[in-house]
Amino acid sequence: MQIPKCLILTIAFGTLASCAPISRESCINDSAYDIGYAAAMDNAERMSRLQSVTKICGKEGREVDLAEFTEGFDAGTSAFCVVDNGYRWGLRGRGYNGVCADSAFGAAYDDGLRIYKVQQRGKAIRERLEMIRSRVANIQQILDEDKTLTEERRRKLVREWDGLLLERRDLLAEQQSLPPV
Repeated sequence: MQIPKCLILTIAFGTLASCAPISRESCINDSAYDIGYAAAMDNAERMSRLQSVTKICGKEGREVDLAEFTEGFDAGTSAFCVVDNGYRWGLRGRGYNGVCADSAFGAAYDDGLRIYKVQQRGKAIRERLEMIRSRVANIQQILDEDKTLTEERRRKLVREWDGLLLERRDLLAEQQSLPPV
């Protein structure tokens, strides 16, 4: 049996690679088993992926053996549905279609996804805090240096500055309340 390309990428990079539905080369060179296996390892929905593969391979003049694809898909699903993989899949923020029968996979996926979301929110907060810091410094510079400011423009800048400082306070509080990861 030939090793599926997605599995090679998984081993080489230590992660699950996200493979496109199928390439022209894969249609020509890979067995239907390998194509099905790779689809399962990519957490694809079986019938949707089979339809895509059939359409793309059909353009290459190749008919996909349904039984062989299904056998590969089932083997790939067994390889995909290990608990550690569920955690890694969630930790990368990848969608999960619920194909694994073992509820431990789903629980591990949820744990990983929860951490992913906390990390993403923390990153978004840090980026916004940096934008606020930069804008507050810019406003301060304008207020200190621009002697041609109208009173209305000055009040507008001070209101913006106040609003940014309030937002900063709220973001810092939220940042502190994020669970540790």
